Amino acid sequence: MGLLDLFSSKSERNEQTLNDAKDYLSKRYDLLKLELLEKSSQILSVVLSMLIIVVCAVVVLVYLSSALISWLTLALNAAWAYTIVCGLFLVIILVVLKTKDKLFVKPFIRKFSRILYKEENTEDAVEIKEKTNRKGGPHE
Repeated sequence: MGLLDLFSSKSERNEQTLNDAKDYLSKRYDLLKLELLEKSSQILSVVLSMLIIVVCAVVVLVYLSSALISWLTLALNAAWAYTIVCGLFLVIILVVLKTKDKLFVKPFIRKFSRILYKEENTEDAVEIKEKTNRKGGPHE
């Protein structure tokens, strides 16, 4: 075996390694694109469903407030009926502002984190929960 054969053998291995690395990176890139497509479509479906729910809730609120105003107008005059309904809306706004983290932010974060990190964290979360239950608490 000559010196030339030694160099050509290394060159072929290096070229094969480079081709394997390119193929691997190409497949990882394709996998990343597919995962991105899946996760973005799940997030979009959550956002669109929440938008539909909000629009429907607004329509229901408009109809209910109109019915309440009509009913209160029979018992009181129109000015008082509108004032009472406006006061109810102010109370609802204050309650929503006070509890917005519990009502909106935390559930959205929880839902999106499940979508984005569902595969990696499910086993870890179960394992942590089991350890916590066995020891009686997370600080022991």
